[in-house]
Amino acid sequence: MTSTLQYAVVGTGTVGTVLAQRFSDHHVPALWANTRGPETIDVTELSASITSATLDTALDADVIILAIPFFQVRELGGRRPDWSGKIVVDATNAFLVPNSEQILAGRLSTEYNAEAFPGAAVVKSFNQTAARQLAEKRPPEFGKRVVFVSSNDSAASATVAELCTELGFAPIELGRLDEGGVLIQARNALVLRELYELPSELEKNTQVTSAVGRDLTPGTWTIDPVHSSITFSVRHLMVGRVRGRFGDFSGAITVPENGTPNIAATIAVGSVDTGNPTRDEHLRAPDVFDADDSPTATLVSVDMHGTGQNDWVLIIDFTLRGITKRLPLAFSFLGVSPGMGHGEVAGFEGVIQLKRSDFGVLTDTPMLAGGAPMLGDTVDVTVCLEAVKAPAAPTGSEGDAAPA
Repeated sequence: MTSTLQYAVVGTGTVGTVLAQRFSDHHVPALWANTRGPETIDVTELSASITSATLDTALDADVIILAIPFFQVRELGGRRPDWSGKIVVDATNAFLVPNSEQILAGRLSTEYNAEAFPGAAVVKSFNQTAARQLAEKRPPEFGKRVVFVSSNDSAASATVAELCTELGFAPIELGRLDEGGVLIQARNALVLRELYELPSELEKNTQVTSAVGRDLTPGTWTIDPVHSSITFSVRHLMVGRVRGRFGDFSGAITVPENGTPNIAATIAVGSVDTGNPTRDEHLRAPDVFDADDSPTATLVSVDMHGTGQNDWVLIIDFTLRGITKRLPLAFSFLGVSPGMGHGEVAGFEGVIQLKRSDFGVLTDTPMLAGGAPMLGDTVDVTVCLEAVKAPAAPTGSEGDAAPA
């Protein structure tokens, strides 16, 4: 799976640090924030997928993980009057909190915390085990640590379960908070359990056979724009999304005999198409893509890391409007086909998240009532590529004559 949502970890204590490290190890992009400011957060030992951020910026994310003390949760919830559209992950416990029984008054701690986030879908997860257990790095052949997920919103529960999978855990959904979710409230049956999901023999065999014959051979693989696509989406009015595509792009993947493959691509931003000519013309204007003065966006890879059998993170320098940012691009390698007589074809799917504010796009976006921007700052870009292997250069023949 590749992420299209923006994640944030709030809290730099033990649990928050462990979760940030998990995001980093699996190259899942995430913001990391606390109440003291990004200058107090050290990300130098983490991968480029982790970005220190202000608390308010982190609270703009789609999925917000609360890794803070229980008694601070309500104070954080009070920073906004409406949390609609957000998934808030409660990783806290009321265990050992003074007067917790009087505070909760018979409610589950997550039900109590949910009151502080009106409109949000609140999910309980990452709380049932000690931080040192969450931090454990376990070889795949020894299985994945089980984490539990519970919410009264089944869609939000599924979203967090998918995130758990991305982070290398084995999620189990327990249903509603007042049903299966009771089991992961402090002191209950599934708290502090050492549980692992072991790989089956079928999974082991599938992993081995799926990798056979699928590697890219050395040479140049040219992106086929006819069978590829670059699409994007951005939040609109906090309740919907505007979607679009670019029709004109090109690029190539170079695979050396030894070393890391690299990719370079160019996108003609004037080829933007959202299905609305008036909107497309505005997107070409100076305050958005500035297509006249900066007609192309470019992508150049600088590094690559494996995160699974066929899952990778490409570290890229992305340039738009003359501004370059280094970003992670998570992608899956779909294998190699013999093609249709024009050379081998390799397939890839990837996702990159951009901040339009990083590139000076629509810096004066109108605000809605309540202070939310009309247009979201995060832009999700999905790349689906087919690349064709260039034929090998001729090496000469018996009829060739050497110069006299």
